[in-house]
Amino acid sequence: MTADKHIAYHLGIIGVGNTLAGDDGAGNTVVSMLKEKYPDRREIFLHNLEADPLELWDILPSAKRFIFVDAVAGKPAGRMLAVKKSEMRRAWAPSLHNMDLPTVIKQLCRLREEDEPEWNIWGITIDIPDRLYEGLSAAVSEAVENMVDILSGRIELEDYSIEAPISFEQLENI
Repeated sequence: MTADKHIAYHLGIIGVGNTLAGDDGAGNTVVSMLKEKYPDRREIFLHNLEADPLELWDILPSAKRFIFVDAVAGKPAGRMLAVKKSEMRRAWAPSLHNMDLPTVIKQLCRLREEDEPEWNIWGITIDIPDRLYEGLSAAVSEAVENMVDILSGRIELEDYSIEAPISFEQLENI
């Protein structure tokens, strides 16, 4: 970013989703668990983005890099995957939100006349919700716990990289 004076955190971990749509809240659950585990970490920004993607206007200047944790449509449910920036297109289809994260980030940074921060999406595959309910399926709950363990390891090692572990599947394999 060109305006480093605003940067307060080394890494932002942002949960994306809707906990009222069951497994779609996987990303939010990951971040909520991290908030509980690390209430006093000042170098990590933990936040849940639940509805308004324009909320990123206030969030993007706060960190050098971001990991967005999101539920993505894919079978079987509960797989962890990495979404390469080069694979993301306008109206990124696997996301279940009316949010085109790559375009929102690009346009908000353009409006601020700042460079995009480094960012990546770490996903957990889910079946597309067909009803409203709270809670996670067993497969997605297990993946959420694994994701929390991976991110906790990075936080404790002060590893602020955004690249997903090599054990994550790549989006193009979905």
